[in-house]
Amino acid sequence: MRLHPSDLRLLAGGLAACAVALGLGRFAFTPILPLMQAAHGLDTQSAGWLAASNNLGYLIGAVWAGLARTDRGRHRLLTAGLATVALSLAAMPVTSSEMLWNLIRLVAGVASALVFVLASALVIPLLAGRGLARLSGVHFSGVGLGIILSGSVIAWAGGRGGDNAAWMTAAGLCVLLSLTSWLGLRQAHGGAAAAPASHPPPAEFSLVWLSAAYFCAGLGYIVTGTFLVVVVRSTPGLETVANLSWVLVGLAAMPSSAAWGILAGRVGFRAALIAAHLLMAAGTALLGLTAHPLGVMTAAALYGGTFLGIAGMAMAFGRAISPGNPAQAMGWLTAAFSVGQMIGPVAAAALAGWGGWMPALLMAAAVTLAGVPMLVAGRLRPSSSARSSVPRP
Repeated sequence: MRLHPSDLRLLAGGLAACAVALGLGRFAFTPILPLMQAAHGLDTQSAGWLAASNNLGYLIGAVWAGLARTDRGRHRLLTAGLATVALSLAAMPVTSSEMLWNLIRLVAGVASALVFVLASALVIPLLAGRGLARLSGVHFSGVGLGIILSGSVIAWAGGRGGDNAAWMTAAGLCVLLSLTSWLGLRQAHGGAAAAPASHPPPAEFSLVWLSAAYFCAGLGYIVTGTFLVVVVRSTPGLETVANLSWVLVGLAAMPSSAAWGILAGRVGFRAALIAAHLLMAAGTALLGLTAHPLGVMTAAALYGGTFLGIAGMAMAFGRAISPGNPAQAMGWLTAAFSVGQMIGPVAAAALAGWGGWMPALLMAAAVTLAGVPMLVAGRLRPSSSARSSVPRP
């Protein structure tokens, strides 16, 4: 496949935006958290609230992004979001106040959502319009790239200079990636073209049950996404593989969106989502039960290989369920997922304070697993309508 230079710029801009929004804006916190605990005495419950603040901000930002009605407005918000993510990362070392940290992480969540939602709204339709929909996985692989950078470059800087050095390194990487994104997407237009007058028949599945299952995935996924490095580092004998396990999460995440999209196209959204829920629950439970490096790496790979796939497939399934009003369906799903993300870190931190990380992780695995019967129950009647024409997440 020969790509035009404009296609390469679009892909680079989208990939960099995803790396900024989630890989750094959200997940740089994961390898830096144990450094903050060592330097500032931050307890697990406070860490859970920091994660919840970030996820609340993400919900606010996702709603805000949906209010932009013109390409010019989207570009302005996207640029502001890129700059704000970098500034929020650089602001973390400026204070040691937990109240201000929560505010900064809230702002980071808002900006991350603006970048992720608006960049995706520009890139994905343009790829489809150019006959390159199969490359949408490249766009979402930026999340994995950001996680890899956080577990390697940022963790290395933190190991040498502490949490402040790690935050500043994250901010520096964010500036470089933001510039790449801005240069790649500044000429991108037409990402929100009007929907065609006719729509395919809706997939015969309950949006309520899908939203409930997505809530379970959101709660379960964010526990591992927030505390994985802390859990591994606190396990005797595994300290040296903590950051490596987070890098493996990123490596597994990079191809996962495209891989799950292909599987869903063959077996249907429902079956693929059930499989992804089962695998993510298994990885989360394994992380809570194992004290062996191979077990930790397996858990990291299962987590990294599923969380983006679940998000992408759920959103695509929502569009298939409500083809005439996909924005409403995606709004319900985003709200459900965000509420789960806000509850997860706080609940897990409370359980960890009571009985260690095993009950916290087993709780997250159980909630993820609870999404499976919801996906089974949500089928309204036998249908193959959800098996074809899978839009890329």
